Amino acid sequence: MTRRTRESDVIEINAADLRAFLAWLTPEQAANGEAYESARRRLMLFFAGRTCSDPESLADQTIDCAIRKLPDIPPEATPLAYLLGIAKNIYRDHLRATQKAEPLRPVHDVALSAEAHQHETEQRHQCLEQCLAQLPAEDRALVLGYYREAKQQKIDLRRHLAAQFGLTQNALRNRIFRLNQRLALCLNSCLEHSLA
Repeated sequence: MTRRTRESDVIEINAADLRAFLAWLTPEQAANGEAYESARRRLMLFFAGRTCSDPESLADQTIDCAIRKLPDIPPEATPLAYLLGIAKNIYRDHLRATQKAEPLRPVHDVALSAEAHQHETEQRHQCLEQCLAQLPAEDRALVLGYYREAKQQKIDLRRHLAAQFGLTQNALRNRIFRLNQRLALCLNSCLEHSLA
């Protein structure tokens, strides 16, 4: 059996190696094909979840590597876990190859994009301030208070805010959700006008 993983790579896999690999996946000969397809699907999901452009060929590459390493795989190794370990290495190699292939941008382009990013950030802050100013004072205080603090202080502060405004925790979350939607609409509108 010959499998093509990339245009330039042809890997020879003989029938005995393939049978040994299938037996390693599952001892039940009747379930060999199902175990193979299940493992391949799981590998494709692994690569697709990492937004690889060709999860199928990376899954095949992982299986080919496992077949070549089969004599060195410890007998107590769990097949899927071992395959995922190989997949992680292949993914790292894929990332390195992808990064090398990306052309470097000239330094002045990087500086321009940094300036543009800074300008956009400043615009966002100005728009957010304008949108907050349009809220009634009570709503503005509620939103600003809700996102202040961290960890346990945040939890305590939110309980205090709910009590202060005579709301349950759920009612507070709902009110913040509606205020966030209102702010998001205002912010998007403001940004469209200022960045256009």
